Amino acid sequence: MDVGVAMPRALDQRYVLSFDTAKMPTERSDVLIIGSGIAGLTAALHAVGLGSVTLVTKSEVADANTWYAQGGIAGAVGEADSVELHLADTLVVGQGLCDAAVVRSIVGEAAEALAELESLGVRFDRAESGAVDLHREGGHSLPRVLHSGDATGAEVQNTLSAVVRRAPGIKLVEDAFLVDLLTDGERCIGALVMDSGSHALIALHANAVVLASGGAGQVYRVTTNPLVATGDGIAAAWRAGAEISDMEFVQFHPTALDSASTPKFLITEALRGEGAYLLDCELERFMPAIHPLAELGPRDIVSREIEKVMHRCGRPNVWLDARHLGAEFLASRFPTVTEGCREAGYDISRDLVPVAPAAHYLVGGVRVDIDGRTSIPGLYAAGECAASGLHGANRLASNSLLEGLVCSRRIVRALEGERVRGRPGRVSATVEEHIGTDPRAARAALQTLMGRHAAVTRYAEGLAGAAEGIAQLAEGLGGSDLHAVETRNLLLNASLTVSAATVRQESRGTHFRSDHPDRDDDRWRMHLIWRRGAELRSEPVVDEADVAEVGV
Repeated sequence: MDVGVAMPRALDQRYVLSFDTAKMPTERSDVLIIGSGIAGLTAALHAVGLGSVTLVTKSEVADANTWYAQGGIAGAVGEADSVELHLADTLVVGQGLCDAAVVRSIVGEAAEALAELESLGVRFDRAESGAVDLHREGGHSLPRVLHSGDATGAEVQNTLSAVVRRAPGIKLVEDAFLVDLLTDGERCIGALVMDSGSHALIALHANAVVLASGGAGQVYRVTTNPLVATGDGIAAAWRAGAEISDMEFVQFHPTALDSASTPKFLITEALRGEGAYLLDCELERFMPAIHPLAELGPRDIVSREIEKVMHRCGRPNVWLDARHLGAEFLASRFPTVTEGCREAGYDISRDLVPVAPAAHYLVGGVRVDIDGRTSIPGLYAAGECAASGLHGANRLASNSLLEGLVCSRRIVRALEGERVRGRPGRVSATVEEHIGTDPRAARAALQTLMGRHAAVTRYAEGLAGAAEGIAQLAEGLGGSDLHAVETRNLLLNASLTVSAATVRQESRGTHFRSDHPDRDDDRWRMHLIWRRGAELRSEPVVDEADVAEVGV
């Protein structure tokens, strides 16, 4: 494939800091898990049976993207629902790039995994009959999303965090920043982490490493992701030589509150599921003419239409109208949204609320198989940092928490038969330190570039400008502290996204090229896969008819 893209030289190095594991504190465990969202916490709880477990998190255990998820978890648990219907909806929204065997496996395990969550203490909403109260969100053909009010992520995160803190056999390492993955030959043997306070380096060796480090929403200024979402796991995996896939697909959530806050306050899709409308500058609904599901169309379609309306109206937002739903209902069903909007000066029972698309979810990431194995022996990945093939070109609403939950369980089952023991050797690196642009200034410049040229709408000239700007920022970036490494990781993630978006000369799902506005299955029904030291390659999507059913 003649792709005409290359990783900037300044980003294409094996390690980012100088170190010598023989001259620093080292610790060892059977399983090392990096990240404390739903994927990392679930993996830790299941891995206890395999031996010693260390869970590393960048901030506190409870500070993860999972906590911010106002929506719910999708699962075919209703009487009218089935695995086949959930599979079909996922494939439709994924626009031809889902790996059907992976989808079937994950949605097929949903009921069991959700029941386990409830057994651990997660409380899902119940109807008066006692049955779980199911809701409908974008892209779903019927109600199948389980909620805990409008703060499902917080309920899951807080419950699992508490269980993990009590669990014997799990060592928590908080406020520890992933610097790089350690390798011995072709095998991953652990990770190099930095204490966020002292900036001291620590080598954590393990028989198996599970990346559950989340996405990279901070590549964009307008994002719903917390400040910790800087793509550290994906960047470290790239430097270690892991395959990275599908990075052109970045999902923008249609309805983030248009305010000065960072991150942007997310207004859950469930509000539109209950009947809230999107209105243009003339206070007219515009989505019914665009998609049969109107405001509940797939997120990529709704986000692009909102952007068109914003341009037509010359405004930075459209309006979300929930006034007709009533103050009592809104306060009881959506207390988080009600309070968040009130803090910004809006009463959702009386006011139109200004909303606009914001970077929300990275579909691509570290390429894994159906059991979470990466292309590097000893390294696994789950959740938003992984490209499992579940989401295709556009994630179906509320499939993300499900993916993290199910895939981490599958990883631990795979580890039961693949445990490798041995004493890792010494690992060291010497990296030339560079004095240059302040990391914070570089980050701000990157976010401006990506928002302008690689957000909801892309085109060749803009992508070329973004690539050039990223290379210049990377070459001039100075420092070797946590902020410098974090900014370098953002630049690397941005470069992966821009490169893949440049190569894919079509529009599909969350990737829209105004200069190639049509979907082209003949040329582009494939995954774009890249690893350090090799050319970007493509791999055709395998249809369900060509694979055996897995996991159901």
